Amino acid sequence: MKTGLTRLLPYVLILLVTLALVWIDKPFWIQLAIGVAITAITALAWDILSRTGQVSLGSAAFFGIGSYTLAIFEPLIGLTLAWVAVVVVCALAATLLGLLTLRLRRMYFAIATLGFALSMQVLVVVFPDWTGGSGGIAPPVLADGDPRWQLGLIGLLLLAAVALSDTLLGLRFRPAFFMIRTKPELAAASGVPVVHMKIFAFIVSGVLIGLAGACYGGLYGYVVPTDVFTTNWSVLPLAIATLGGMDTTIGPLLGAIVLKALEEVARSVIGGTGYQVVYGAVIILFVIGMPQGIVGLLRKAGKLAGRRTATGEKKKERERHA
Repeated sequence: MKTGLTRLLPYVLILLVTLALVWIDKPFWIQLAIGVAITAITALAWDILSRTGQVSLGSAAFFGIGSYTLAIFEPLIGLTLAWVAVVVVCALAATLLGLLTLRLRRMYFAIATLGFALSMQVLVVVFPDWTGGSGGIAPPVLADGDPRWQLGLIGLLLLAAVALSDTLLGLRFRPAFFMIRTKPELAAASGVPVVHMKIFAFIVSGVLIGLAGACYGGLYGYVVPTDVFTTNWSVLPLAIATLGGMDTTIGPLLGAIVLKALEEVARSVIGGTGYQVVYGAVIILFVIGMPQGIVGLLRKAGKLAGRRTATGEKKKERERHA
């Protein structure tokens, strides 16, 4: 019963926070929550792929593809089908990239995905008739520009990402992912479809990041290549998932909240561009000091508290028998 309640906690908190912010209608807090939600979605998506042992630096590619696909297809086929196109295009791009990089691991895979993200930015500039070139493009504004509805829609996408993450951490997928990451040869010999599982994880990750990118573009109704294809969107999901705790659902959520809070504090205290230096230094210290992330730290604290409670009960028992 306790496990079931623990699993439901992220869903309940997301729903309550979203409804509360929509109700109080404070623009600052709504925009802050939207930023947390979008970065949390990208971090969850990155973590899903990392469970197969692939450390991707190509998140920016799918983030930008999502934004540009929505902007390009909306005038041609309408808003609803344009969102469908985002899913299809991101899935196809993930499949293609997955097939091309299938044999690469660790550093080589990371370099290949980073190169893919950088090349996408160049391609967008090279075909200005379709993409607007370096001047950017105007995707449809999300929820007619109403911040409350924008938060509600992005909150629903976050819930979907959490549900997918939980599903892929279940008994049906987790053992296979763990074996693929640690001993791929043994996994293949055991009958695990290594190729299919890796591409499946790539597709899920790419589609989620693409949808997050489409939402991001729809927030302002205008995007430029340097805004969505920037390496920031490749490194940020990795940093958030690592800070919060990898191979978990709650970890990327906690990481997104903490990282956004750190950013706002550094921005308000230091201001200018100097806050980014302090912000980056704090992230490094967090990662070094907590190699298993916030979730790992909380687990250690819970175990320590449990041991102290058990020790106290034993002492009391001894005193009773004395």
